[in-house]
Amino acid sequence: MTMTGTIHLDVLLVEDNPGDARLVEHHLNSPAVAHFVDGVSISHVESLSPVDEQLEAAHDVVLLDLGLPESTGLTTLDRATEMIGGVPIIVLTGMQDREMAIEAINRGAQDYLPKADLDGDRLVRALRYAVVRSRQQRAIQRQTDQMDFFNSILQHDILNGMNVIRARGELLEDTLDSQEREYASTIVQWSDDLIDLTEKVRSVLETVTDKDGRDHEHRNLQAVLTDAAERARSVCDDCTVTVESEAVTVVADELLDDVFANLFLNAVEHGGADVTIDVTTTVGEGVVTVCLADDGDGVPSSDARRIFERGEKGSESGGTGFGLYFVDTMVRSYGGDVWVEDSDLGGAAFYIELPHATP
Repeated sequence: MTMTGTIHLDVLLVEDNPGDARLVEHHLNSPAVAHFVDGVSISHVESLSPVDEQLEAAHDVVLLDLGLPESTGLTTLDRATEMIGGVPIIVLTGMQDREMAIEAINRGAQDYLPKADLDGDRLVRALRYAVVRSRQQRAIQRQTDQMDFFNSILQHDILNGMNVIRARGELLEDTLDSQEREYASTIVQWSDDLIDLTEKVRSVLETVTDKDGRDHEHRNLQAVLTDAAERARSVCDDCTVTVESEAVTVVADELLDDVFANLFLNAVEHGGADVTIDVTTTVGEGVVTVCLADDGDGVPSSDARRIFERGEKGSESGGTGFGLYFVDTMVRSYGGDVWVEDSDLGGAAFYIELPHATP
């Protein structure tokens, strides 16, 4: 399948063999190029020494021969990567070496092309895709940096400020009388809610931006479900909550409590004052599956995946749409899964699959 060309590529070729350089230039002047890009401009140097000066011309991509006068092999790639920063590199080599190819990619090369396999179509595909991937990676890194910045603001500005407001509210609550005390109590209550929401947002940001992931531990699932059920009963006097759970341990962290608290409160909010919630646990090979079923209005099949997306909420919900997005993000960070189906009780059944923590 051909692709309409939409970009012009400025290529820096680092190649000490004149014959190989002419071959690359020949391939980039072939008719196949027009199917992928509007055009290609080529600059050629024979070693890494003049690369710094050449990159002042803002090249889009570098074609790098690994066998140069001043260095060979992956050392050449390491030196070039240090010199050119964020410009994508495609490695050219006369060797057919799969292990070296994989290592070159691991060290930052966008692609690895044996010279014997080159033709115009393959070369220009590699060039265009390398540029597109590099731009996407830079965009993702910018978003990650922005989320790190927002996370810092949440921690050092908003969260600290809310704790100050809460402390002052508690002080007023202890000193004021009658109506004014109720106002102070409202301040404390809203401060607690906002502090809790801020902590959850920070957890999601950390989960999304942390390449190594959050530290996981072994959690007693029965205790987590029992506590979440009690929280649900405390906000709904008429609801019926039944938990049938085995004494089993799963891989998660301290936020698993909030994951199930969100699911229970979601069932209470959408199921009505007299909602019935049944919770069962199934232990399988390597996984533990919790089913939280209710007799509420259920979830339309068309919304079964969408409700876990950021900002989505039911038409009757007064919340932010963050709760189920938080649930989905955290469960997946544990290596698990979450989905919703129709419940045998007539409402919705949320399934939460978590890794089984074995001794």
